[in-house]
Amino acid sequence: MTRARMYLRMITRAFVRRISRVLIASLSIIVGATTLSALAIITYTVPDQIARELRSYGANLVVSPSSTQTVRVDDMVALNARLADAGVQVLGHAPYRQDNLLYNQQPLSAMGTDLALATAMRPYWSIDGELPSASGEVLVGRDLVQRYGFEVGDALTVVGQAERGVDSPPVTLTVSGLLRTGGPEDAMVVLSLDDLESILPSDGRLDMIEYSLLGDETALGTVAAMIDETDHAVHAQVVKRITRSESGVLLTLRALIWIVSIVIGALTLISVTTTMNAVVSERATELALKKALGASSGQIVGEFIGEGVILGLFGGLLGALGGIAVGSLVTREVFNMDLHASWWVVPVTMLVAALVSGLGSFVTVRRIININPALVLGGE
Repeated sequence: MTRARMYLRMITRAFVRRISRVLIASLSIIVGATTLSALAIITYTVPDQIARELRSYGANLVVSPSSTQTVRVDDMVALNARLADAGVQVLGHAPYRQDNLLYNQQPLSAMGTDLALATAMRPYWSIDGELPSASGEVLVGRDLVQRYGFEVGDALTVVGQAERGVDSPPVTLTVSGLLRTGGPEDAMVVLSLDDLESILPSDGRLDMIEYSLLGDETALGTVAAMIDETDHAVHAQVVKRITRSESGVLLTLRALIWIVSIVIGALTLISVTTTMNAVVSERATELALKKALGASSGQIVGEFIGEGVILGLFGGLLGALGGIAVGSLVTREVFNMDLHASWWVVPVTMLVAALVSGLGSFVTVRRIININPALVLGGE
């Protein structure tokens, strides 16, 4: 205990006698630790949140009937339960059914869906008017608006061909909104599954189920294979164009952050090494005297490395706190996201700062070992 207390007193007095050097080294460590901790926080939080944001721009997994099989609403409910049991993170899903109706004896493509789920999955849908909220309300695509001149509030009477040459009773629908998507929905009437079922009964038939899952292309492939193996009535297919684009964006972001982190770590190491070299030069006479009085090179090296480690721990602590503040500011102002920093940031930052600072001190070992007391004390 006495030896440890003496060791700390020696290091403390060395800091006090060279306060300017200590401040320079501490400042470089604090700046480096702040930058590294902020980048670490951004690396492990922002990409996940960006992935969730990208997931709002379309499905990355599509489930459709296999061969001549039929998928129904009950099958979708069962599939959702299996995905939940398997721990798959489902950010959204939406069922779809397509059929043909007749309007003024002209064919009219209709798509039935759960409108709340579909608009959550496809936020890029532009609706002039209101989303259907009552039975008998529909959205009309832009192409149909141009062809028939539909407006919000108009009523259109449609029929469905239940059998060849046999029409269902006429049903009057009300246009609640005009839809613009840039896709095939622009040429369709979009209505609820219940309304389409009332016009053309099908016992809950579905043509497609879209899923938005959190995961890379490999994870999605595993989920698709699991669905195909457990339910032979459906076929799951990964939307590779979307998943590869997302993976490319996130990989590029993480790679850029790692490169910057390595550069910052190297600059911090150089700064600490330069400062310690200057300290060795200033303390050459003191170190030579210690050697002349019997101190070994190992003991002196241990003292220097201890100084570096203590500086690293102190700078790492302040840097971690500063990194959390900087990371919060960057994520809020640049990415428009709220940062949820984890407790591990502080100890990990302190450990990395101590390692970098200790390594910077270790570089000066050769100079300390090569100090010749006779030459230094003799003024040579």
